[in-house]
Amino acid sequence: MRGFKKYRDMKVYEQSGYKYKPTPMIILKGAWLRELGFEEGVPITVECEGGRLTITRADEIRCEFRDISAEPVMCVAEPVAEFRKGGK
Repeated sequence: MRGFKKYRDMKVYEQSGYKYKPTPMIILKGAWLRELGFEEGVPITVECEGGRLTITRADEIRCEFRDISAEPVMCVAEPVAEFRKGGK
């Protein structure tokens, strides 16, 4: 990755927003985005927490499942009509 730098110094700009109220704006552009996998048209998710913005390709977000119980879970399925008779 030729243009990749771990840190980039940027600033927050101001743009006119709703009813011309000043609104903060961040601009990210450059070939380095493509090198990191952020091609044109790729959906992204922005996580906002504690003074940080984390930008992730939306198709890269993975759900992590943890085993919260050592005991097996038993589920019983009943036909809808049977279920309604006993639990009005």
